[in-house]
Amino acid sequence: MSAKLSIFAASLMLAFRITSPAIERTIDEQTARHLVEGALQALSEDPKRVSIDIWRYYSAPEFYNFSAARAGSQGVLIVHYLSVNSWTGDVWDAMACKRLITPQLKGEQDVIWQQSGIPAEARAEFSNRSPGGCASKNSSGRVDKKH
Repeated sequence: MSAKLSIFAASLMLAFRITSPAIERTIDEQTARHLVEGALQALSEDPKRVSIDIWRYYSAPEFYNFSAARAGSQGVLIVHYLSVNSWTGDVWDAMACKRLITPQLKGEQDVIWQQSGIPAEARAEFSNRSPGGCASKNSSGRVDKKH
């Protein structure tokens, strides 16, 4: 029985080591939530009219994941699922597999990167990380909106 437990524990440790990055998150949940508020503008949403809540997206545990919901016309609920890269602050529409960009977000993400202490040559690698199954889809699309 203890041999099975040891094998199971070793498997868990190996799985955790494979999926966990060597570098700790550089932003906290509050910063991620603020970035989501900014990204909602790229979706033509007013952050003041949207309820932002934690979303348990188990396919992207290294991201901060949020649902952003508001009442639409005729009682329809409009929901966006957004994931924030915990190293770069990149915000993704998790269902559309699109990175959301506004000039304000870009400026905030540049500050996050400068404060992170992560080497500049690693930025592309961290920025290319996408939530869930987006890596297997065409995730190069971006939603850019100038405000």
